[in-house]
Amino acid sequence: MAPAAAPPVAHPAPPALGVLEQPLHFVRTVWDQARTAAAQLGTDAKLLVAQAALETGWGLHVPQRPDGASSNNFFGVKAGGQWSGDRVAVPTLEFRDGVMRRENASFRAYDSVADGFNDYVQLLKSNPRYRAALELANNPGHFAHALQRAGYATDPAYGQKILGILNGDVLGAAIGALKP
Repeated sequence: MAPAAAPPVAHPAPPALGVLEQPLHFVRTVWDQARTAAAQLGTDAKLLVAQAALETGWGLHVPQRPDGASSNNFFGVKAGGQWSGDRVAVPTLEFRDGVMRRENASFRAYDSVADGFNDYVQLLKSNPRYRAALELANNPGHFAHALQRAGYATDPAYGQKILGILNGDVLGAAIGALKP
């Protein structure tokens, strides 16, 4: 007679990160790449972290590949017809004629956080519609609003939302916690 199988061991789900832990985890994930990208764009790394936090809900809503792996798309960059790389299709909220609507969209997928940030820099530098925004990159407030005016996002309050995160206590605390 074979020995009885051991009963399955229940493994509790990992605890959810708290209100301040999630932003800190997010900032730790993107900070080095944000600094590199900001230097290339001539802007403040904290602004890029704020934009990425807005786009992903502090990293909780980064589009995922079908196997559950991250797309490493922290800026909500869509995969248009010219994009030849990997893509992921996910539901998104877009404003159309002033009304927020749920839509499905195809987003770019990257192999790493660095690849995602590098592509964001190239997108802004290579697309003429962002030229005016780049000319204002040294002023985070003007840069955020110029991205909105250039049509980076459909949300009519996009620039103001980025600045709300940039100037908020949560981002300040998370970045402050990075320092030894």
